Order: sequence, then C-alpha cells, then structure tokens
Amino acid sequence: MSCVESAALKSSAPTPNNRTRYSFEHPWFEEIRSEWESITTPLRGKKLRILEIGSFEGASTTWILDNLMDHPESSMVAVDHFGGGMDHHVEPIENYNFNALEARFRSNISKCENSSKLELMKMSSDDALLKLRQARDEFDFIYIDASHVAIDVLHDAVLCWRMLKEGGTLVFDDFSWKGYMEHCYNPRIAIFSFVRCAEPEVEYKETESQVWITRVPNKLKATRNQDPTLMYGEDELRAFFNAS
Repeated sequence: MSCVESAALKSSAPTPNNRTRYSFEHPWFEEIRSEWESITTPLRGKKLRILEIGSFEGASTTWILDNLMDHPESSMVAVDHFGGGMDHHVEPIENYNFNALEARFRSNISKCENSSKLELMKMSSDDALLKLRQARDEFDFIYIDASHVAIDVLHDAVLCWRMLKEGGTLVFDDFSWKGYMEHCYNPRIAIFSFVRCAEPEVEYKETESQVWITRVPNKLKATRNQDPTLMYGEDELRAFFNAS
C-alpha cells in the first residue's frame, strides 16, 4: 500500500447536512460543528486548498468535504497514521480501537459526495509536512488536530504556517484541553507561543476550545536595535517569561 494514496471512493449519500449516515465513536467534532458552520460561511463556494493534520475517524474531514469543497477545483489533503498519540497510549482515560480506526475513517469518507477531492497521506505529520513543503504546496485553510503534546503542536504549526497563503485560515484544536497536569505538555502553551512569534501576521479569534487565525500582511515591522551592547536584563527576562 502506498503511503500517499487517493481516498476517492464512490459516494453513496449526496446530502451534505445528513450526518446520520456517518459512524463516529467519539463526538468531539459534533460538539463544535455549529461554530464551524458559522465561522466558515465566507469560505463557502470558493476555490480552496485545504490541509487537515490529524483525521482520526474522519468527523471533521467529512464535514469539510461536505461543506467546503463545492468549488469544482477545490481539493483537500488529510494526514494521519491512525496510530494515535501519547494521550491515547499512556494511561488513557478512554478506550480506543485503533485496529478499526482506519477502516472507520475510510467508510465515513466513502459516504461523502466530494470524496474524490481528498488525498490521504497515511504517515506522521513530521513526514507529511516535509513532503508537502518540498513540493512547495500552499493552502487556504489548515486544521491542526494531531498530537496533543505541546512540542508536536508547535512543530506542526511552524511547518503549516510556511504553507498557509496570505488571507488563509489556520485552526488549532484542543486550546482548552488539559490532558496533563504539567503545562509544558498541553497544546495551549504551544498555541500561545506560536501566536506570539507570528503576531505581526496574525488576526486571532478564540472559541471555547479552539483558536482561529487569519494570516494577514505584516502589520508590525521589525525595528533594528542600534545599540549592539543593549541586551535583555535579568528583570526583563523574568518579565518576559512570566508573560509567556
């Protein structure tokens, strides 16, 4: 089986809003679907190139295919190795049947009218994002919902940002998720860190559990420090890290 393959399968249900035809064991996306329906209204009918990092059962994937792929030239890439992440395997709170996960994803995708517009990259986000970068791919909309470990979220964000078009949208899931007692592991610190670094090109919107970013023209030009002896003092460094 090729790592990069078409997930195109014959559609069996042409009604986009009929979610009952899908089989999901976890309601995560259904709980935020109304937010997506509202926020993405301006994108409907446009030609879009969409990237999803982390697809799991295909809940968000099917919604995107049903609602944001109307333009005949729109296309989507989904990335998942279907093996889960650290939170699924290290003292998991829920039971996950990973042996059936990929089959459930494919079954759900097969029920989408626009399934032929999806390309599945069955691999880690590390490998997939490097391949897409090397191919000089660009995207109008990117959804990051893969690893829930902060350093992984930050890694995915930086690589995705390099491929996001100006005016494009980047969405982070799990902004309010606190799966670990140590803050350094949770996605929130990675999302905050990324937003601070990308601040000059960011328009930022928080929902209850997600962050939506629009990439805008640089609005904060860098000012060169003219004094080469000027460095951060101890108080400034302490204030900086406390603010982080």
